[in-house]
Amino acid sequence: MKILKRVGGPKGMWTKDTGRTSGKVYIFNGTAEDTINEFATVQDFTRSLGFSLSTDLKIPSSWKGTGHVVYNNQVYYVNQAEEIRVIKFDTENKSVTDSMVFPVQDHVPVYGLNPETVMDLAVDEEGLWAIYATRQNERYISLAKMDSNSLDIEQMWDTNCPRENAETAFVICGTLYVVYNTNQPGRSRVQCVFDVNDLVTNEEAPLVYFPKRYSFHSSLKYNPQEQLLYAWDDGYQILYKLSMKKKLEI
Repeated sequence: MKILKRVGGPKGMWTKDTGRTSGKVYIFNGTAEDTINEFATVQDFTRSLGFSLSTDLKIPSSWKGTGHVVYNNQVYYVNQAEEIRVIKFDTENKSVTDSMVFPVQDHVPVYGLNPETVMDLAVDEEGLWAIYATRQNERYISLAKMDSNSLDIEQMWDTNCPRENAETAFVICGTLYVVYNTNQPGRSRVQCVFDVNDLVTNEEAPLVYFPKRYSFHSSLKYNPQEQLLYAWDDGYQILYKLSMKKKLEI
């Protein structure tokens, strides 16, 4: 674990471009804003006084929650009015390249401890995912694989991972890892996994505890290029280095 700095509000998200080796860092401060702070490098971010060394990326509509990703020069963010819309914004051309209404009715917040996040987008070695929940399956988290180019839904799963006391989640190699806490913040822990290929089960997966820090993680974003988790915890920007082993087919 490495704490880089503290900037912004209690809730937010920070990440690199998860599909490229670009050094740019993106800060989504808050849960309902329309301006992303882009830093040229991690070094600029860490030595910047607040956001002084950043460039403002103004997006056409405000994001909702902390469930966004940056992938191959595209920002994928969640906008919510009466429906959930996933919007794809080009960071170089500064324009919307695509959008879609997520084809599920009656959304509910996906994490019990982060009610602002109605949908959480994630990127892993296999591409783009959506983590969400609906009133029809209200107790549990659902997962969908998306085409990052067309935003089409490729497949959907209902998991056995409860929403209650969930604070956030991430996807690695097609496996969803859900992180839980308590209402009085303690040590965050991975307590439920769901593998779309049925190669990893809850019984086999390690019970991972995060070092106790400040409050809740409002976001955890996996970077498959670096095998790092980019975490936001009460305004602190934290990196967790992962040690991983291969999933083996039986």
